[in-house]
Amino acid sequence: MTESNFPDLPEGIDSTRENELWNVLGEVEHEQPSARMRQEFYENLEQASQSGMVSKLRNFLGFSGNTGWLTAAACMLVGVGAGQMVGSIVSVDEGARFAALEQNVSMLNRNLILDRLQNDQPGKRLRGVMDAAYLVEQDPDIANTLLSLAANDRVDSIRSAAVESLGAQIKTPAIGVQLMGMLQNSESPLVQLALVDLVLRNGSDEQISQLLKLANEELLFPDLQRHVLTSLKREVT
Repeated sequence: MTESNFPDLPEGIDSTRENELWNVLGEVEHEQPSARMRQEFYENLEQASQSGMVSKLRNFLGFSGNTGWLTAAACMLVGVGAGQMVGSIVSVDEGARFAALEQNVSMLNRNLILDRLQNDQPGKRLRGVMDAAYLVEQDPDIANTLLSLAANDRVDSIRSAAVESLGAQIKTPAIGVQLMGMLQNSESPLVQLALVDLVLRNGSDEQISQLLKLANEELLFPDLQRHVLTSLKREVT
């Protein structure tokens, strides 16, 4: 057979034996495919041409091309930004709620202390005096209540504890004047001792001078007089 009868044979064959081989192969009769084989072929071809579930889902979500992926990335960034914004709003709201709760707790604690300071039972009043020491600098009502207890309570230990709880408030003019007056007129050694120690620890120079004058004029209990003179390093007579 010639090359024109078999256009599908390779060209440019130099070997005679290879040329003869291809000529023999070209004369071999080709068996026609069966109907079943043809049907399977066309079915496979049709399935291959159809989009799969993944492809359909990708097309449905808009991820079939670069534009789809860019859209997805933009949506993710928008979602993250929205989440952070919502989170910041929630944290601000939680902060406000926490501040309100803290304020309510402080108010309840203050009211509880005031109730204890005015309680009929000495033990509860003493507990209130001890707790009031932490709030006396910020709360004038508590400071005035402690001052009233220091001057008028019927239990000397509560009076002396109230004096100690007032602490640095002795430098406040209104409170300092009353405490120095109680120091001179006190009839209880226990209360006067608390007043003396308060002046020595927290008193101003003027208040310490008044205390020294009371000691020199022997207007304090004898033991307290020696205590003041010794603490101020003055000669004890």
